[in-house]
Amino acid sequence: MKTSIQLLIATLSLSLNSLAQKPNVQSHSQNLYEVSTTHQKKFINDTKDLIEQMGQKKIVALGEGTHGTAEFYKLRYWITRELVEKKGFTHIALENDLSDGLLLNEELNGKTDLNTIMRKRLLSIWQNEETKELLAWVRSYNKTHKKQVIIDGIDYVFINADIEALEKTLANQPLLLKEVTRLKVPAALQDEVWEAMNVKGSKVDYAAMGKSSYKGYLIADSLDQKINTAHLSAAQKSASHLILLNIKQAFAPFYHQVAKTEELSRDVNMANNVVEILKDSNEKMVIWAHNAHVAKTGIYDNTVGGMGGEIMKSFPGQYFVMATSTATGTFAATEQSRDTYTNPMNVYPLDKTVPESWETQFIGLAKPAFYFFPAQYNSKNEVKPTRFIGYMPKSDASTNDKTNISNLFDAFLFISHSNAASPLK
Repeated sequence: MKTSIQLLIATLSLSLNSLAQKPNVQSHSQNLYEVSTTHQKKFINDTKDLIEQMGQKKIVALGEGTHGTAEFYKLRYWITRELVEKKGFTHIALENDLSDGLLLNEELNGKTDLNTIMRKRLLSIWQNEETKELLAWVRSYNKTHKKQVIIDGIDYVFINADIEALEKTLANQPLLLKEVTRLKVPAALQDEVWEAMNVKGSKVDYAAMGKSSYKGYLIADSLDQKINTAHLSAAQKSASHLILLNIKQAFAPFYHQVAKTEELSRDVNMANNVVEILKDSNEKMVIWAHNAHVAKTGIYDNTVGGMGGEIMKSFPGQYFVMATSTATGTFAATEQSRDTYTNPMNVYPLDKTVPESWETQFIGLAKPAFYFFPAQYNSKNEVKPTRFIGYMPKSDASTNDKTNISNLFDAFLFISHSNAASPLK
């Protein structure tokens, strides 16, 4: 328990901090739009101008400052639902494995229990009650609407899911299925190694896996070419190519290491997946992914992130990105370094915001939740630290990077105090 002296010091510190930030409150308050985080209809009414801007675009990305914040999931669900029901969006893409997304859609539109589907097809960061609310709504919506909402994955993690999806796509093609069978050994080995990296003391033969994955890439590339000239329907060719593209993305680090060629970054690959899903289509997509990925430029000297900027190259003028961030409270995270279907997710407190950061400035505004347009709010193009918390527990100063938020995002939603996402019941 704090002593009275400690409380007095803390109170004085907060008072001084508030006074120091008072000029910013006055200069920026006219560009802030407060929102309700407890009532859906009120929130939608509060954000109607924001949603109207989003609705005019082909792709809307809704970022998350952490992977484990309940409010980020809930408010993005409310926005996404409005974009689907009122603005014609039909794709909801998650930072999850691409082929798991293909398989999830089949199961979602059936009768399989949602918890079972989520634990099988979603990485642990998505296995929470807030994501379940989104999927339950999609299931209900699809039952009563001819134009179906599709859940997409845009990342590449586990290859066994790709094999399963490819076998279903080519079910009536025995010769091509023989080639798919050749992929099973390298796929299984790489997936096993990925899982083993979370187990202390596990022994991994990286050299053997590297050779196997290199071979897997060559098999996938050859199969992709064979499918291109095979007598298949356009739908089969398109789906197979998308799956094989995802397989090659997973095997690529080991292929390029041997071939001594340049490997595309994860963000470029995810952008390519978005482009491939939407190519030759008038359909519109909402993307749920980390702030760093959906940003229009990379962070940490462009070593991470910037998927949004890559998407903009293929869809100029058709991309809108909103970041979400928070200052105090708790978030869900895992101590394991590799994201899997079974990471134990626990609740952790957020560290204190970094002095002079955007989050420190925002909490000084003394508003529970608000959004703004960075181009207006940060018209002077100031550069300050911004939080980019991953799926692990760390939320200290090392998770910040100095950014001009006007260059990264079209809109920014800030919640002063937030809570950890709720585990599946």
